[in-house]
Amino acid sequence: MDAYVYRFFYWKGLPMHDLYKIYSHILKRGISDRKIKSKEMNPYGKVAAANSKNQMIYNQGYTVSSVETLMSNSNVVTHFTPNVYYWLSRKNNTISGHEEKNLKQINTFVIDFDNYDIEYTDILNVGLNLELMPTLIVQTDQGFHAYFILEEPVYVTKNKNYKSLNVAKKISQNLRLAFNEEIEGVDLNCNHFGYFRCPNAHNVLFYQKDLEHTFKDLIAWSKRKSDDAREHLKVVVDNTFNTQHKQIEEAWYRKLIQQQAIHGGEDCGRDNTVFTLSLANYQSDVTFENCLNKMHQFNSMLERPLKNKEIEKTVKSAYSGKYRGASKEYIERIMKSWVNEQYKSKAFNRWYKHKKSRQDRKYSHAYEREEEIIEYINTHASNGVVRISLRSLATEFDISVTALKNVLKKSNKIKIKIVGRGRYTVTKIYTLQTLVQHAQKLKARTQLFIKDINELFRLTPSKYQRVIANILEMNTEKTSKSRIKQIRLLI
Repeated sequence: MDAYVYRFFYWKGLPMHDLYKIYSHILKRGISDRKIKSKEMNPYGKVAAANSKNQMIYNQGYTVSSVETLMSNSNVVTHFTPNVYYWLSRKNNTISGHEEKNLKQINTFVIDFDNYDIEYTDILNVGLNLELMPTLIVQTDQGFHAYFILEEPVYVTKNKNYKSLNVAKKISQNLRLAFNEEIEGVDLNCNHFGYFRCPNAHNVLFYQKDLEHTFKDLIAWSKRKSDDAREHLKVVVDNTFNTQHKQIEEAWYRKLIQQQAIHGGEDCGRDNTVFTLSLANYQSDVTFENCLNKMHQFNSMLERPLKNKEIEKTVKSAYSGKYRGASKEYIERIMKSWVNEQYKSKAFNRWYKHKKSRQDRKYSHAYEREEEIIEYINTHASNGVVRISLRSLATEFDISVTALKNVLKKSNKIKIKIVGRGRYTVTKIYTLQTLVQHAQKLKARTQLFIKDINELFRLTPSKYQRVIANILEMNTEKTSKSRIKQIRLLI
């Protein structure tokens, strides 16, 4: 049954079988499902748990090696480490071993919101705008913890100097920065993979299993976030350049590339100068290889040169296709900082490209096809998703499956989830908005359902449990009167 249906019994607490699903979803086989005897072979890791914030602060508490143990303590545990460690030890009531390099697998990213003045729905709205929704939101004493649960765990090893761990930390920090720009109170300094509020029967405010994330998608999102941090370096619309004039032929470019005393700086340092010069080369149709050679030469003349890897990374970013050239505003700031001269440019005279209307073109742009698919999903979604094969969807829009896959691959709004294999495969297509709207509709029915449950308050505990079990099998789409009738028959 849908996780939200269980929320209708929130006044009684989240059902234990639903809490078990949440624990299993987060921990992803990193610890055992059932208790294992110490003498048995144990390929699993461990998590740490604490029964109070004070215990957590002083590294006190206990280690947990099975979901069964965590469930048996769910009524008292307040904090736990949702990411699994290879080993943990407990001596004199003190936990040791929860260091980053001892991580076995990363299951989830968590953002800590320390803000009394927001609602959890504010987090959902920001996630919708960022196209990055939390999977689980848990209430804390001072705010909320938002979990972004991975579809598959990321395993941490010493190979390549803990590369996966370092990438994960960058993603975690960019997640925090992105939400902090929209909501005050994000804790930017807490341990990325330490203790967080443990879900229990009374603090789960939002949970949607389908809103899990792949590590690959989060890497792509994080890279876009890092590039957006340089937003002031680029010109992002097509009508800002006069392409008849090449930026590398401008006086500012010739003077800037001859400077040697450029050092590090917050906005106008060496790396951003290389980025700006590279963008000018890109706008001027200089090949990537020639630009890279130019930037290596420029770097070698600097009094304090950058590492060659930094040069290669910056030039690749400039040639990523996301930018058209160096921005006028940023060139002015660099020139003022290092050359102390004004400059004139003809590369920014406005020009306009008039495109044909949609009905006059044989082929549609990918973003237009994306909008049509989103409109189709909004119209045909059931429980937040459309269940349809890619072949059927391609037929719906009279395009090939290959063309459809190309649109879906480029889209950041349309999500696909394939469940099952072979003849039992089910393809779910949805957007974050349709899932959130579905959640809001279910929440709206909560009050009606609670009224139905109130009819049961006179039951004895044993009969109450039996009736509840039967109600869970009911169709919650029925009207309130219909459900009341069913409940009375059970009584």
